[in-house]
Amino acid sequence: MCKTLNAFIVIISISLIGFNGIAQSEILPIFKDSLAKQKLDKITLLIYARIISDSKGNVRADENVVGNFKIIDWLKVEAGVRQGERPHHFDSYYHYKLELQTKSFWKTVRVIARISDNVINFPTPSYRKTNELFAVEVKHLISKHFQVFAAGGYLFSSQQNRKPDAFPTNQGVQNNYPIFKLAVKYIINEKGHLELIYGSYDVFNPYLLNQPFGQLTANFDLSELCTFYSYFRYQYNNNVFAPNNYFFAAGIMFHLVKDKK
Repeated sequence: MCKTLNAFIVIISISLIGFNGIAQSEILPIFKDSLAKQKLDKITLLIYARIISDSKGNVRADENVVGNFKIIDWLKVEAGVRQGERPHHFDSYYHYKLELQTKSFWKTVRVIARISDNVINFPTPSYRKTNELFAVEVKHLISKHFQVFAAGGYLFSSQQNRKPDAFPTNQGVQNNYPIFKLAVKYIINEKGHLELIYGSYDVFNPYLLNQPFGQLTANFDLSELCTFYSYFRYQYNNNVFAPNNYFFAAGIMFHLVKDKK
């Protein structure tokens, strides 16, 4: 699988370079309003809820809050918390993260660095897991309505069983491995888009390489101040026909502060 994935990422990279000179003057007007809006966002707040069902029919839910703050022209900080519940176990798990994001240099490449902590109280045994993640993300417009995205990086993970503490750890079982994400975005207009994603990391948690996910995301602007955010995710285990989890998420992103530059 890794060889196929590496080949796919190489093909995507070559394609991005090849498309670099394709009719940029025709593409940019389509995205002018959308890009201008993104540049104006200095502080955003994403609030969403998820319902998750595993292959055995067990259901859980969680609530998520993610804030994104522009610190300087080329750097943002993103912080998030998650609270999860299972039937008869309200405080089943919680997660938090802190992430640094560079701007997209040349409107194409950015780097992210993230530390996150997962604290699992139920099911037993309880544990805490600390993830340190680094990734390079590349995006490129290939037509008036399509944008491609490719990312790769590495994860350093440490897990301590029966120690559900909130503080990050580098003790316990170590599990380090590559991460990736591939996506195609379809821009409906300047107010909305659909995106197909295949990968092993997203907003909060990275997944094992043999347990990646496919996802359909839909975002639509409700006003200048808020955007509807949603996705359906299918995660499998080793075989694409062996489901692991189904996710449905919905929420609102608030554009709280605009950058006047």
